[in-house]
Amino acid sequence: MTGAARQPPSPFACLGVLVWGHVISQWVRTLPAIAASGLIAELGFTEQGLAVATGLMAASFMVGQVPVGIMIDRLGPRRTSMILLFVASAGCAGAAASPDQAGFALAQVVAGFGCAGLMMAPLSFAARTLPPERFGAVAGYLPGIGGLGLLLSGTPSALLIGWGGWRLAYAVVAGFGLAVLAAVWRVVPELPRAEGAMRRGLGAEAREVLALLVGRRLRAPVVLALVGYAALIGLRGLWAGPYLTDHLGFSLAGSGGVLAGLSAVMIAAPILFGWLDRRLPDRAMAMGLIHLAGAAPLALLAMGGAGRVIDIGAMALVCLSLGSHVLLYAMTRALSPDASLGKALSAVNLAFFLGVAVLQPLSGIAADLAGIGGALGLYAAALAAGSLWFLALIMPPNRPPTAQRT
Repeated sequence: MTGAARQPPSPFACLGVLVWGHVISQWVRTLPAIAASGLIAELGFTEQGLAVATGLMAASFMVGQVPVGIMIDRLGPRRTSMILLFVASAGCAGAAASPDQAGFALAQVVAGFGCAGLMMAPLSFAARTLPPERFGAVAGYLPGIGGLGLLLSGTPSALLIGWGGWRLAYAVVAGFGLAVLAAVWRVVPELPRAEGAMRRGLGAEAREVLALLVGRRLRAPVVLALVGYAALIGLRGLWAGPYLTDHLGFSLAGSGGVLAGLSAVMIAAPILFGWLDRRLPDRAMAMGLIHLAGAAPLALLAMGGAGRVIDIGAMALVCLSLGSHVLLYAMTRALSPDASLGKALSAVNLAFFLGVAVLQPLSGIAADLAGIGGALGLYAAALAAGSLWFLALIMPPNRPPTAQRT
């Protein structure tokens, strides 16, 4: 007597496994902040040298978007996720075993490439397996869940480092990555290859990712991606700390508490906008107006703020409003055929990090010239200009018919 055939897992069960890859990506990318003192003491990094070494991860992550887009369309989300989890785990293991600064820097490059598509894999799986009207919600929930990596790189990693040193923290992440890889292999099924995939050479497909980045079809989501995420990371990841300590007089501990609260808002915001997606009468218009509104509290901070309570509220409003950037994935899905969906999502993801790479150094120049207010003013101006451009692009007669809803 034969047993009952094993039922295939639901798409949501598969996404529940795949999203842990994004958790690992967030964990790895933010772990150096808590491991910095150990890296400086043991490997002899200066603060500037450590910034360069960890910056290599961001560069590798950004460059990796091109091959990741091709891999997703050719190999599918399951195999792409497994390959990238192995590479990310290898990078973390390499960091744990680094004998010197060069070894650690190389490990950062490897880990950055491995992390490059760990968000794209569950997104593309959702786009291929869920009804279009549900994709916007999932595109919000996945980044929110992935934000658990920010929490893991905080107190849990600090406890690991306090017990066994920074090398143990990287080794634990490597082991966790391999555990997730095994879960993906066990749970997530292969998807049929999209019609039209693998009809061209790799070089042609790499050029297509770059063409999508600068082309007309995705121009609106790319424009908003360039400015929105950069402003969010510029505030939370760079200038909020100095603003709190130097301008508002917070202690380091107090500043850390405020930043933890802002991180919580950044985790909740994508989930909120994912839930709102099907309730918005016009997704694209809402995103443009919400991003434009986010420039106002940034401008308030740039002009010197209005006291502790209002300034912290303004920072929270920026983190909340710019969390709507996750709906750009749903807009991209609506504008892209299945055969090039992975490349399209990767092109928009590339725009997110390209904006950070361009605006963050410029904000440093602005800060040298006009203080922290100059840096925040640059982000406010870029956000307002990009939002207005986006709104102009989605207005008739420019608006593609599929841009409004999935």
